[in-house]
Amino acid sequence: MAERQVLFLSGAHGEALAVERAEGAYLYTRDGRKLLDGSGGAIVVNIGQGRSELADLARAQLLDLNYVLPLWVSPARERLVARLARWTPAGIDRFFFTSGGSESVESALKFAFLYHRVRGNSGKTKVISRDLSYHGNTLGALSASGNRARRADFEHVLFDWPRIPPSYCYRCPWGRSYPGCGLECAQALERVIAQHGAERIAAFIAEPMVGASGGVLPPVPEYWPRIAEICRRNDIVLIADEVMTGFGRTGKRFAVEHWGVMPDIIVGGKGLTGGYVPMGMIAVGERLFEVCEQAKADFMFFTYSAHPLACAIADRVLEIMEREQLVEHAAAIGSHLGARLNAELGGHPMTGEIRGAGLFWGVEIVADRAARRPFAPALHAARKVLSAAMERGLILYPAAGMAGVGGGDAIMIAPPFVIGEAEVEFIAATLRQCFDTVRRTLPSA
Repeated sequence: MAERQVLFLSGAHGEALAVERAEGAYLYTRDGRKLLDGSGGAIVVNIGQGRSELADLARAQLLDLNYVLPLWVSPARERLVARLARWTPAGIDRFFFTSGGSESVESALKFAFLYHRVRGNSGKTKVISRDLSYHGNTLGALSASGNRARRADFEHVLFDWPRIPPSYCYRCPWGRSYPGCGLECAQALERVIAQHGAERIAAFIAEPMVGASGGVLPPVPEYWPRIAEICRRNDIVLIADEVMTGFGRTGKRFAVEHWGVMPDIIVGGKGLTGGYVPMGMIAVGERLFEVCEQAKADFMFFTYSAHPLACAIADRVLEIMEREQLVEHAAAIGSHLGARLNAELGGHPMTGEIRGAGLFWGVEIVADRAARRPFAPALHAARKVLSAAMERGLILYPAAGMAGVGGGDAIMIAPPFVIGEAEVEFIAATLRQCFDTVRRTLPSA
């Protein structure tokens, strides 16, 4: 039966799309539809689908070497590490590989605990994270997540770790206005550290720009530099979760580059292989790594850590991005996309805020623009927009819950980096049609 082919429990995900094949930024379904993948799947696809050179590479790699114990070295791994060291900020160049983002977040948290333990700081057992965040599906990563809906069924087994609000001016929890706000969103970290004691805090983890839990939330410019200074002063490992934002998604190789920030650990996934094979990684600062290495600390691998095929594909995906200047293209075409979204939706009665960078954009949907009042959660406003878009040949990604108990809806636009102006026009025009159509079906403000 069809339902046995997809999710273990279907929940609220709706009808499954039967995708037969893909090419570039487009998906082709079993029933003959052609759909523009305006979300890159789950914000994964960057270089586009169906590249024959990757199929040829995969065949050659599997013929040469299909598995090696992760403690050993393969040529593909050597090539990938050398290339990654040119991608990550200087000094953050020791890599550990996983099967995906959740494992990578889990590994980053474990490494932070290990780093403090070998230095005699075993009391540092807590992680501070943020509301409106999602860091992964494992219990440790979910414990660090602030996504209320995804935590709900597992609260009874999650770690009780503290969280602070994100930098989110549109719905500032302190009711302040930037720039005369005293940067309360960053000062919140200082207060929570004082409350729990710096001697008990191992790490602070956050997405440089909030993803699916906030519908793309870029911070104010001073936020990340202040956060980094607070972490350094309190001997707290700063972890940048770049599973969504990394590898060019925001128009920079890594989103932290927008603010010149040097985290201690960068978490990557998704765009590392562009969806061709599962893979994740953490990039650790040399300073932290050397402490653990000198202590001869052990860090257990996953069975598929540094899998030769995954390493080969990741190396080639990054090479393609360099060769075709796709990060630069994401920045340029993304700027155009942002302008077109503002032109089509900026004055729409359902548009609360349009925000983003590169090819990472979000549109928050509201019932009342003046009051910033969200639609009631039971109305499923974002889901209705997504459904209307799919009927018109466009796939988007939903976000919800940014207004707390009041709900909150947003859509995310994050297409593959290979799109051009024609796709930008299609996305903007289609979204305008969807907003007009859906508004007629929802209660008026």
